[in-house]
Amino acid sequence: MRRPATASMRRPATASTPRTIEKIRRRLEHTQFFQEGRNMFRRLISVLSGVLVLVVLMAGVVLATDATTKQVGLVIAFPDGAQHLEVVTVPTTATTFDVLQAAKITLVSQDAGWGPAVCRINHVGCPAAACFCDTVHFWAYYHLDAANNVWVSASTGVGGYVPTDGAVEGLAWSGFDASFTPTVQPPVYTFAQIVAQTTPVPIPEPATMLLLSAGLVGLAGYVRRARNR
Repeated sequence: MRRPATASMRRPATASTPRTIEKIRRRLEHTQFFQEGRNMFRRLISVLSGVLVLVVLMAGVVLATDATTKQVGLVIAFPDGAQHLEVVTVPTTATTFDVLQAAKITLVSQDAGWGPAVCRINHVGCPAAACFCDTVHFWAYYHLDAANNVWVSASTGVGGYVPTDGAVEGLAWSGFDASFTPTVQPPVYTFAQIVAQTTPVPIPEPATMLLLSAGLVGLAGYVRRARNR
């Protein structure tokens, strides 16, 4: 005779089973959420990198195709040891005097009929009314010999010399010897070295920043939607 099944013989369904299933489901969703977010972030970085490369290439094309201007390196040595380095963009026909006028310095000059003379740069030198008030110092003018990386004393004034694109011009507050040869030279910097020391960190254009912002906003929206599931 078969015994009837009793309550003690049956295996009751425990309440923990649905909780375990729910926990596993949430864990899977959590893992999937981060995987999708990581993939989306990688795609966003890839797109933005391509945009930045395109912006740089376009800027290079614009600079390369501008045949009406040139860039001249400028090195100025002050008596206190300070120095001014700058890459100045000027028209192709510009003289060194034009370069000085376009540079980020305070220039005082005088033209007595034989071309402009440099009287003062920033706080060093003499006023225009008495350009050579210091009888033992003056602003010595040099060209950089790029082949040998040495300064060559200029044989013409700043208003009579037209530097080429990529040339480096130098000035130093100097004394002179018995032959009236300047005794102080600026420190030697090549054009490439001046560029490296004066080029600011690139700032993305507004369009690039807008694209980056839109991508980040989209990523944030995706995160919020995923959390609300």
